[in-house]
Amino acid sequence: MITRGRGPTVDGVHRIAVTRLGWFFGTLAWTRRAATCDVVHCQSGEALPLLIALRCWPGRRARILATFHVDNRRMTAAEAPYTLAGERFGREPSLTRRMASALHRGVDAAGLALADAVNAVARATAIDLLGAERGAAARVIHNGVAPPQTTDAVAEPVALFYAGLATHRKRVLTLPFVLAHVRNRHPEARLRIAGFDREAAPELHALFQRLGVAEAVEYLGPQPAAALPAHYRAARVALVPSAYEGLPYAILEALREGTPVVATPVGGHPEILRNGENGFLVPVDDPEAMAERCCEILSDASLAERLGQAARQTVAREFSLAGQIDAYLDCYRSLAERPD
Repeated sequence: MITRGRGPTVDGVHRIAVTRLGWFFGTLAWTRRAATCDVVHCQSGEALPLLIALRCWPGRRARILATFHVDNRRMTAAEAPYTLAGERFGREPSLTRRMASALHRGVDAAGLALADAVNAVARATAIDLLGAERGAAARVIHNGVAPPQTTDAVAEPVALFYAGLATHRKRVLTLPFVLAHVRNRHPEARLRIAGFDREAAPELHALFQRLGVAEAVEYLGPQPAAALPAHYRAARVALVPSAYEGLPYAILEALREGTPVVATPVGGHPEILRNGENGFLVPVDDPEAMAERCCEILSDASLAERLGQAARQTVAREFSLAGQIDAYLDCYRSLAERPD
């Protein structure tokens, strides 16, 4: 495995770069080794120099698999201005952002063209990238999560939980409106946020203050992955208000712990959540609808229990890490055995 970035030392994992420029030249430098592999598995088109070099390599043995997590065009669209409760938020993407998005789309298009095989993490992503007809027939390997771990770790109970980044695409500014609506019916309800500190999201905190619910918000800051399960278990509802996603682990990890999820029907969300069965789907940028579903769960213990049980079953049946690994191994075998 060749990857970019910093992290703990792991056998068999080579961290070859930190910067984008370093990654560009680093992947290129690995072409000779990669050409002798059975399968080279790339994420989207980010290893474009390697893909191009492999395609041109004489006597190439390696087959190239490219996995796509999102459609960058929809990612950019989700950052555009939007309206919540009659108020306008966000700004038009800058020229730099639009140029970067166009570059990403070009790189992904090249990755689609250069790969010997392509898969997406959600059917919706495949359709976004390839169109309705090709996307419907494309290989989809959903993200998977490991089984819940036996642990003594606990967290203080909380009504609402959000884990993620503080970006417009994630629609974190929905959270103050949701919390304010929920507290009208459940004055004791509190919201816990993992993923960023209060200082990293001044606009969000100012909105909590303006709506009079800032004292009911707890910021955990960035959290290691191992710490999140306890917080999911402690929450009665997990919120995912995003305007666009691929197949987010935030939903899978919440469901694995038996925590009901209220999310938007974007990207791969409907491929995980069955409305009213293992969670709820509500329209994007509709905090009242999200709050209403939260209140239903908070007011009905039997509903919460039913949703939680179905959530665990969904993950165990359809989104297990073992299932994801088996699907990729089958894909690798079929590629490796493909005749020249």
